[in-house]
Amino acid sequence: MKLVSEHEAADALRRGEVVVAPTDTVVGLFASKVGVPELSRLKLRGPEKPVALLCASAEEAFALTSGVPEVARKLADLYWPGPLTLVLDDRAGGTVGVRVPAHPVSRSLLAAYGGPLYATSANFSGEPAPGTLDDLDPRLAASIRFAVDGEGGGGEASAVVDLSGGRVTLLRPTRELTGERLAGLARPSDTTG
Repeated sequence: MKLVSEHEAADALRRGEVVVAPTDTVVGLFASKVGVPELSRLKLRGPEKPVALLCASAEEAFALTSGVPEVARKLADLYWPGPLTLVLDDRAGGTVGVRVPAHPVSRSLLAAYGGPLYATSANFSGEPAPGTLDDLDPRLAASIRFAVDGEGGGGEASAVVDLSGGRVTLLRPTRELTGERLAGLARPSDTTG
């Protein structure tokens, strides 16, 4: 793996390469839309498994959706930029997971690329996610050409809240966002059971 600047990494992403870089949670694999199949291949997981999009701002994230429930705006105000992925309805009738990272390397990479990037943890499917580049599985590292160095994130995966189809479901809680906290933020009309 060659260590490169965010601008060099952005050029590689435009060519369909997968780049490894730190996020505010764990070390991530980043890809443009054209690089998503390679990202799935590297992780040894099926292409049907969704990959979240990292965005530079809430406005950019929400522009990818078909509508933004009030609870999504509340959560974004509280947790973005930061370790929260929101699953929302997209314009094509499916769903999209979006997150606005706080990590300076992730933010610089998004700025250099000029748009949202697909990102997931830099590990083989089902294995622990690395907290730093040094923790990256050597087999995975051997398959990736480019990395952006930086301090590791918090080590805990982001919270994931599914707000698609009128739901308010906590798919992955964290210390900061528990089911109880989410229930307190969601209006009764926002919940479905």
